[in-house]
Amino acid sequence: MRVYPIKDGIATKYKGSGYALAAVAGNEIVGIVYLRDVDINFDGGKRAAEKLMMDERIAPFVRELSALGEVFVGMCSSWEFVVL
Repeated sequence: MRVYPIKDGIATKYKGSGYALAAVAGNEIVGIVYLRDVDINFDGGKRAAEKLMMDERIAPFVRELSALGEVFVGMCSSWEFVVL
């Protein structure tokens, strides 16, 4: 299981617990997009996360985050991002 702390540099993007896409560079979170903010219903799970990454509706957000680092689907909570 990969867990990344959400540090001060990205704190303004943190909105509490929820499923999100996150860009990771240099072993740090450098970008976050919450799925609820882009009207994507997601119930979790690794297989669902893999399928979600292929969904055309999130393609613009994946491209945006990809410019910052490697993109993962996961859960934000307690100032951490856990990769699914």
